[in-house]
Amino acid sequence: MAESHNSLSGDRFLAYATLTPSAFVLFLLAGVPTVTVFLTSMQDIGMGETSGPFIGLDNFIWALSDPTFYSALWHTFVWVFGSVSIEMVLGLGLALLLNRTFVFRGAARAIILAPYLVPTVVAVMTWRYMFHDIVGIINAVLIDVGIIDGPLLWLSSQSLAMFSVIMVGVWKFFPFAVIALLGILQSIPQEQYEAARIDGASPFQQFMRITLPYVMPVFLLTALLRTIWSFHKFEIIYLMTGGGPLDSTTTLPILVYLKAFSDFEFGRAAAVAILTFGILCILLGGYFILIKRAEARQ
Repeated sequence: MAESHNSLSGDRFLAYATLTPSAFVLFLLAGVPTVTVFLTSMQDIGMGETSGPFIGLDNFIWALSDPTFYSALWHTFVWVFGSVSIEMVLGLGLALLLNRTFVFRGAARAIILAPYLVPTVVAVMTWRYMFHDIVGIINAVLIDVGIIDGPLLWLSSQSLAMFSVIMVGVWKFFPFAVIALLGILQSIPQEQYEAARIDGASPFQQFMRITLPYVMPVFLLTALLRTIWSFHKFEIIYLMTGGGPLDSTTTLPILVYLKAFSDFEFGRAAAVAILTFGILCILLGGYFILIKRAEARQ
């Protein structure tokens, strides 16, 4: 018994000794910047300053009482849920299609996954040219087929800018959903479908009773990851519209950037960043509840 206890203690010591360096590096990479941002949010700091007067929660009070913050929050929700919902539905549909056997299936998979491999800057610059009101191919095609009578200002119109940005985000990142969902679809035992067909189940019933329960945990987990990444996504919106026109595509990350590097109010920018982190944590909590429920139903 004593030898067993000593062996167990030795294993624990080895485990702690192995994990301690990684935990320390993780703290340096994640904990220190987070604490720094929180301390910055409680100070009045301008450009070129490393510290400023301590003002407590004034920056948070400003953010929670400023209409600009709530406008950016609304635009963030529109951007995140608009892009993620379309990505997931489109990804599931294409994953179901690619899970079937047909001619040139390999080529189809390669084509669908291609947008995910294109650098974001290249993709955005290409789409900006395509959305151009005069020389853009999108307006040209829509006019030729008779859908519109004249060119639309895709990136200069308050009513179309967010829609345009969402479409670019969907095109760029829907392959991630296809990859994740196709993997789980290929792991479903085919015997279950054969048994369901013998019992007379229709394709829709097979999807609802077999496919969907298997896919749902991965579907929600993928949606969770895409929500996290989209919530703090900066480069697509900034390169497409810069937050305009008239702040119609200004999301919380864009607001943080503008406050820090246009208004030189680093304290307020840090406060918005902390609030963004808090909102995202609340959303993650909701997602984890949904994922646990989906796993419990399997």
